[in-house]
Amino acid sequence: MENIKSIAQYTKSFTNQEFHSIIINKHTEIESWFRRQWIKYPAPFYSSIDIRNSGYKIAPIDTNLFPAGFNNLDKKFEFLYISALQHALEKFSPNITKILIITENHTRNQFYISSINTLEKLIKKAGFEVKMCPLCDFDDVDKINLQLSRNNDTLIYDEFIPDIVLLNNDLSQGIPKILENISQPILPDLNLGWTKRSKTIHFQYYSDVIQNFSRVFEIDSWLLEPLFENCGEIDFKTKQGEDCLIDHASKLFRLIEEKYVIYGINEKPYMMIKADSGTYGMGIMLINNIDDIKKINRKQRTKMIKTKGGIKLNKVILQEGIYSNEKFNSNYQVAEPVIYSFGNNLVGGFYRMHGSKNNSENLNSPGMTFYPIPFSEACISPDNSQSIYSDTNKFYIYGVIARLAVLAAAKELYNIEA
Repeated sequence: MENIKSIAQYTKSFTNQEFHSIIINKHTEIESWFRRQWIKYPAPFYSSIDIRNSGYKIAPIDTNLFPAGFNNLDKKFEFLYISALQHALEKFSPNITKILIITENHTRNQFYISSINTLEKLIKKAGFEVKMCPLCDFDDVDKINLQLSRNNDTLIYDEFIPDIVLLNNDLSQGIPKILENISQPILPDLNLGWTKRSKTIHFQYYSDVIQNFSRVFEIDSWLLEPLFENCGEIDFKTKQGEDCLIDHASKLFRLIEEKYVIYGINEKPYMMIKADSGTYGMGIMLINNIDDIKKINRKQRTKMIKTKGGIKLNKVILQEGIYSNEKFNSNYQVAEPVIYSFGNNLVGGFYRMHGSKNNSENLNSPGMTFYPIPFSEACISPDNSQSIYSDTNKFYIYGVIARLAVLAAAKELYNIEA
């Protein structure tokens, strides 16, 4: 493995470097392929994509269509975020002046407050009038914010009549009637909230996208996607559905082991059991073997009963675990990239790190820290005169993976609107 100066270094050597080289060397063809896709499938307004990089495999593990964390982006590239915001909004409609942001209800969360304030500031600097309000009353999450009202089908916030409503609330607790059938456009679509959306459906779309991409560019699709299965209804309290979980996990372990043999990967397969809807790193459990499912203890069951907002967890996705074989240089913590976009324009991202987690664990948990990934050159285009280990080339590949995930979400949106 080459010793290249970069933000994060690979911690393990890997032999199957061919797909890195294909993506780097076929830059022109890949960008042309994406341009054709965006014509038919316009991207959702904004998104963030969590990626895991093993070296021998790079794939998204989550696509968030109501992203937070804007405060963790590199502040030196604010001009890029503003330009991308302007483009995304003008592409939707050139007549937008007033924007209402519907925020999450946990307004006491200082990390979220910092993120949403950053988003508001960026939109204002892009030349729009902006107001923000939580969907629910500050002191009672069961009541709609009293400052929100309707005049027939027009949504009003404290005498402010927006041209467009921007959701930064993932609707985990349902779609409120006050937002149904209003005259103003809502971005993203209400049906992309976790009330109706699922991770299984998203990764089915992603698998479809990656099969097409891999066929065109002659790459084994497994190298760019996490394998997954779904069992339908499950109840960790009563153990309903766990036999199905065991059967599907056995199948996944066999498939992963076969790929590890093919590529000479000397690591132990594992997988994540995740809530099929919802965010914030909740409702997640790591399993290393079938016995881990058979011997789920009381503490683990309790963690898998409810998700964000106290919503009952009754569906899960079994997702192939992807080792994060990168460590941040200055503190040598395990790191994973998170990439942001407005529309189909990538604007940057950050490395998520955790000092007390290993390379198989969920880093999206209390104690995580962040380091901005600058997009001054990276992700715009690769440099085939440089090593695959260079930031320029590594970040370009991250950008390709992120856009493939955005394209999958765009196909979700296309079929909802159709």
